[in-house]
Amino acid sequence: MNLKSVAMAAVMTLAVFPATAADEDDEPEFGVLVEKPGVEETYAYCAACHSERIIAQQGLTRKDWIELIEWMIEEQEMEEIEEPDYTLILDYLSKHYNTDRPNFPK
Repeated sequence: MNLKSVAMAAVMTLAVFPATAADEDDEPEFGVLVEKPGVEETYAYCAACHSERIIAQQGLTRKDWIELIEWMIEEQEMEEIEEPDYTLILDYLSKHYNTDRPNFPK
């Protein structure tokens, strides 16, 4: 299964099982995302189209995050991310949602 298929499967899963209003009231400002530098920008860009849980369940290398962001911009009509936000978001994702998945939601 390629990266695009994984991303689309995650989007479809959350479309079928959306968060309830009670779930949203219990969540912190940025949902399940770890609150470190870059979380606000990451949440603003990513949660505009899908749940932050999709981000949190990923375990991607920096290169894979770049490819996924490029795919979302080119194929899913995501807004282009301008600097310095692009680097801040990429650094955040690469550090906190990488292949060792240190912040995988419990």
